[in-house]
Amino acid sequence: MTSETGPDPSDLMDLYCRKSKAVKSRGNTTTRRKQEISIAAQETLGRKVAALLGKHVRHVWKEVGSASRFRTGKARDDQSKALTALEKGEVGALWCYRLDRWDRGGAGSILRIIEPEDGQPRRLLFGWDDDTNRPVLDSTNKRDRGELIRRAEEAREESEKLSERVRDTKTHQRENGEWVNARAPYGLKVVLVTVTDEEGDEYDERKLAVDDDDAGDPEGRTKGDAARLVFTLPVTDGLSYGGVAYAMNERAIPSPEGGKWIAVTVRDMIQNPAYAGWQTTGRQDGKQRRLTFYNAEGKRVSVMHSPPLVSDAEQEAAQSAVKGPEGSGVPLDGSSHDTRAKHRLTGLVECPGCSASASRSGGGYRCWRSSVKDGCPAPLYVAAKPLEEYVAHRWAAKVAASEPEDPFVLAVADRWAAYTHPKATEDEKYAKAALRDAEANFKRLMRDRQNGVYDGPAEQFFGPAHAEALSTLTAAQDAVNAAKTETTVDVGWLIDSSDSEDAWLRASEELKKAIMHACIDRIWVTKGQRGRPFDGDERVTIKWVGEDEPE
Repeated sequence: MTSETGPDPSDLMDLYCRKSKAVKSRGNTTTRRKQEISIAAQETLGRKVAALLGKHVRHVWKEVGSASRFRTGKARDDQSKALTALEKGEVGALWCYRLDRWDRGGAGSILRIIEPEDGQPRRLLFGWDDDTNRPVLDSTNKRDRGELIRRAEEAREESEKLSERVRDTKTHQRENGEWVNARAPYGLKVVLVTVTDEEGDEYDERKLAVDDDDAGDPEGRTKGDAARLVFTLPVTDGLSYGGVAYAMNERAIPSPEGGKWIAVTVRDMIQNPAYAGWQTTGRQDGKQRRLTFYNAEGKRVSVMHSPPLVSDAEQEAAQSAVKGPEGSGVPLDGSSHDTRAKHRLTGLVECPGCSASASRSGGGYRCWRSSVKDGCPAPLYVAAKPLEEYVAHRWAAKVAASEPEDPFVLAVADRWAAYTHPKATEDEKYAKAALRDAEANFKRLMRDRQNGVYDGPAEQFFGPAHAEALSTLTAAQDAVNAAKTETTVDVGWLIDSSDSEDAWLRASEELKKAIMHACIDRIWVTKGQRGRPFDGDERVTIKWVGEDEPE
């Protein structure tokens, strides 16, 4: 950005110069971008225009970026600053080389200049026509105003169509079983398969196959063999994510990046559907985990040209062996000690002395900070059997007194769905996030109309925008309803006390632990008096899920 000052803002003009960055790509994209007029050439022309109009150049705003960065929804920082300066009256005019270099916000961005709220004239200029000795488009020219609005809206629509074409192309490729990501997962490789379409034309499809390249370990494994080992170790040796990483390093097998294996790498591989041969789609929250792609018919799509690295059953066995966010509980050093929480109330009981968790130790639950020097001023210890029996009694009474629409029942149903149907629950979570986005977009559109963005010449654009926003909102609501149907679970045992009693008596210790964690947020136990029998009513307070106040 360069600076030149002038005495009167009405005599000042800013220049906005932008050029797409040349990037490596297929076809002639790179060549075309290199042929665009340079920023320096744009600035020279802009200064010429300013001189011919008797204006002084105050700032030259410059931006260079890839086309994807300038698509709709992406910020152009210098452009926003230039537009703000014009709207605030810091300059009397703003010049841009071409309208397609301008904001992709459509008619609204032009209307704020043409019809400013303060009534002060603003001048938006594009290009220069040597034949007419005037700008190609000038917002102060009534004949140009309609053209400015029309072409600004066309620029916005073109940008949206480009993004839509990219999305549609990738969606088609995913539905067709083509691998759309740049890299294949470790242990797999991308292969080009020549196919013939219905018109007889040949083209290449990107598929996956097991990678037979050398893994670089002393035993001469292939990368496919090394990746398969990641799935077998949890099942055969009972290892966690960290335990598998330790075992792979012990075997001197280089990681996918060439260094040491870590637990996160192992987790991402075991959870990746591509290893079982299925098409994937990325998460919307930016994390590394991949989700299974389902086509419009709700079916999985194979992406393999060869048999998959592992079968569905083998992948599910590996996932079950390391179930839970901490894996199977085997420490990172590969030892056999299982650190998983085995006991019913572990993680629920809180020490009143320091608010730390009380874990099972011997025959009772003890504040874990009791063994730390100066750790807890009044450490809790309570015998496990009477506490667990009392909490189970309280749980049965709570269930018997609950109605189907109680917040407690609804909250437990959500947790139980997450426990029994984790995949469907995750789908519902993302569907709800999409619905929130669609609702926000619809509200923003209606707010823009109320604020006058679509008044005057821009009114013709409101109808299509409204129809599109409403269609997106309806589709998002349908997706949420469909996801809710998939996550419907039977929680009759929460409503019928006889069913709950029978379910409890037949449940394994692991299932009883799951039931407690689905129904309870926290348990507080006050310190008892030595020699007195355990009195749960006096000592125990429970915070049930879905309820604000503990009981």
